Amino acid sequence: MDPASFALQASIAVAVVGILTILTALALAACLKRDNDVDSLFWYGFSGLSAVIFAIIGAAATIPGSGGLVTAGALVCVGVAAGWLWRGEHERKIKLADEALRRERETLKGRHERVLQQWVSYELDPAAAIDFPAMTDLSRTDTSRLIRSMRTAALLRERFDAGDAGSAEYSTALTGLEDALAAAEVSAGVSRDGVGTTRSAHGARMLD
Repeated sequence: MDPASFALQASIAVAVVGILTILTALALAACLKRDNDVDSLFWYGFSGLSAVIFAIIGAAATIPGSGGLVTAGALVCVGVAAGWLWRGEHERKIKLADEALRRERETLKGRHERVLQQWVSYELDPAAAIDFPAMTDLSRTDTSRLIRSMRTAALLRERFDAGDAGSAEYSTALTGLEDALAAAEVSAGVSRDGVGTTRSAHGARMLD
C-alpha cells in the first residue's frame, strides 16, 4: 500500500474512532445529568468502549500497520472526551451546590421573615395591641426573651449574609426565635386556630 493510501485510510479510521468517542461522551453526559441513572451510564460507556475497540481491531485487520496509529488516536480522543466529561460534571456539581445553597438561604430567610411579620402585627394591628398588650410589654420575662432572640437572629442573619456564620448556626438562632415567640404568645394568652389565625379571649382576630 502506497503511503498516500495508507495515510488516507488511517485518517478515516481515526476519524471513525473520534466520532464514536464523541457520541459516547455525549450519551454519558446526558446520563450524568440524570442523577442515579447508573444503568444507562454503564451501558452507554460499555457500548461506546466496545465500539471503539472493534473499530481499532477492524482498522488493524484491514489496514496493515495502522494498529498503533489508530490506537494512539483513540487514546487521544478518549482522553479529550474524559477531560470534557470531568469538567462538565464538575461545573454541574458546582451549580447544583450553589442552587441548593440559594434555596437553603431563601428558606432560612423566609422563616425569619414569617416570625418578624407575626410579631410586628402585634404592634401594627390596633385590635391585636389591645387584646395582647403583653406582646409588647418588655417588662415581661417572655417578651424580653423574645426581643433578645430577635436581636440574636438579626445578628446571625448579618453574619450569615457576610459568610461569617453557617446555615446551622443561623437555623439554631431562628429556632430559638420561633420558640421564644411561641412562649411569649402562650404567656400573653394568644391561641391559634387551625388556619394560623390568632384569637383573644374576647373574640378578636388577626391574620398572620
